[in-house]
Amino acid sequence: MARAGEKSPDDSPRAATMRKVTRRVVPVLMLGYIVSYIDRINISFAKFGLEQSFGMTAAQYGFAAGIFFVGYVLAEVPSNMIMVKVGARIWLSRIMVTWGIIAAAMAFVPNVEMVYVLRFVLGVAEAGFFPGILLYLTRWFPNAERTKVIATVMVAIPLAGVIGSPFNGWILSAFHDFLGLDGWRWVFLIGGLPAVLLGIVFFLTVTERPADARWLTAGQRDWLVSTLAAEESERTTTAPPSHRAVFRNKKVIALTAVYFLLQCGAYPLTYWMPSVIKDVGRTLTSVQVGWLSAVPFLLAAICMYLSGRLVRDERSSKPVMIALGISVVTFIVTAVSLGTPALAFCAITIATMAAQTAKPLFWSLPTAFLAGAGAASGIALINSLGNAAGFVSPFAVGWIQDATGGNAGLSMTVMILANVLAMVVIAALWRSARRAPGKAANLPVPDVSGPSPSR
Repeated sequence: MARAGEKSPDDSPRAATMRKVTRRVVPVLMLGYIVSYIDRINISFAKFGLEQSFGMTAAQYGFAAGIFFVGYVLAEVPSNMIMVKVGARIWLSRIMVTWGIIAAAMAFVPNVEMVYVLRFVLGVAEAGFFPGILLYLTRWFPNAERTKVIATVMVAIPLAGVIGSPFNGWILSAFHDFLGLDGWRWVFLIGGLPAVLLGIVFFLTVTERPADARWLTAGQRDWLVSTLAAEESERTTTAPPSHRAVFRNKKVIALTAVYFLLQCGAYPLTYWMPSVIKDVGRTLTSVQVGWLSAVPFLLAAICMYLSGRLVRDERSSKPVMIALGISVVTFIVTAVSLGTPALAFCAITIATMAAQTAKPLFWSLPTAFLAGAGAASGIALINSLGNAAGFVSPFAVGWIQDATGGNAGLSMTVMILANVLAMVVIAALWRSARRAPGKAANLPVPDVSGPSPSR
């Protein structure tokens, strides 16, 4: 506590600058990410209608949910490279407008094959948005602030579930047969339009870089520009120096593997939770399923927000390991307790909280390591190949359910094994760092055996 007459740390010029940057930058990025995630996952609520309209099987649904990520992976790195050339303001706005149009067009698909096509194209359109956000944040927030702000922005993921689940459940009921369209078609149509509007708002309100921020004082601009430049210079001593070097860097490859496994443990929650809740609670309405699906994501949003403020070492992998360990245990409890709905719901809620919280805790590692041209390609590579899990894991869950006659518990082995393997890879990175103590400070995954140092 500050003494009388002294300024508290929150009143320092640094704190004042970062508060102003946060208020200006973070809300619009969060809104964009919320809308993108709703458009990505609203197929989970259209699933029931797709089954009735086209006879879609569980495996076909898993393929439709996952093919989004094939387009996403193919276009991710090129998209981020273009953003470096044309700027975040133009490119991120373009991404939002195009994915909004394509998402809305899903309302008019005539068959399963067209669902596949538009989901693939939607992935291409949205590619580059999240890594673009991360790259944009590295240009505005110093290392000490980055874990907190990444966690804050990524709260958009569970918030999308909190907002999207009851909203989509309401659309299914309220808009059924409105203007001759099934309710599931309105889920796509209404969900896509906000992205177009937000893309226009984004273009009109976003500032490209701190040096152009007239809403900062001259002193605040100078401090922020010099601080970020110094940290960028420090990172360039160990980071891949070019776009091509990223693809040969062992640290980037290892981090990509971790993120792929982490996403394998998280994505099935997004795409299968409504149908699992519906199967367990057979008498529930669409609106009730929507509200129940929102609860785990609401608690996950709170957990993500708090964890970003508790972590004191942005390079520590210990918080990620803890989150993954909790998710493994609670996924196992969920799988064996589906016959007891209350216990299963509590377990899947904790699993969702842990699996979602692991994501921002992970992203503090590569953003503290990558710099320059390598940052654009490295972040995009990790995110794109990691998000290939969005194709693999939902499809694997659907295949297991088809093969076992709808055994949801057995299908959860996908999430359990993925998180266990993610912990194994992180442990291997830690051992590698321990064997090279002279270089440990430059590794993105340091010693996890002791408490994180306070700042």
